[in-house]
Amino acid sequence: MLYLITNMINTDTINNILHDDSFKEAMNDLIKMHMDMIINSDVDENKAREICYLRITTVNEIMAHLESIAAKKKIDEKRWKI
Repeated sequence: MLYLITNMINTDTINNILHDDSFKEAMNDLIKMHMDMIINSDVDENKAREICYLRITTVNEIMAHLESIAAKKKIDEKRWKI
């Protein structure tokens, strides 16, 4: 199923998004905001830190997924043709 979805996605468009300065800044700001929330949390705010950590992890996973989609074109070009 995932293979079919990634075949329908334009890898050039994803690559452009990943290299867009506004997008990169927005993702970095999102991570920084949650890091600041962790740093400035009180000792007894375990749940808030956990939620912030999960959100940072989610952003990182989304970025990794988008990067893998963008790299698909390069991988396909280098794949041996049999």
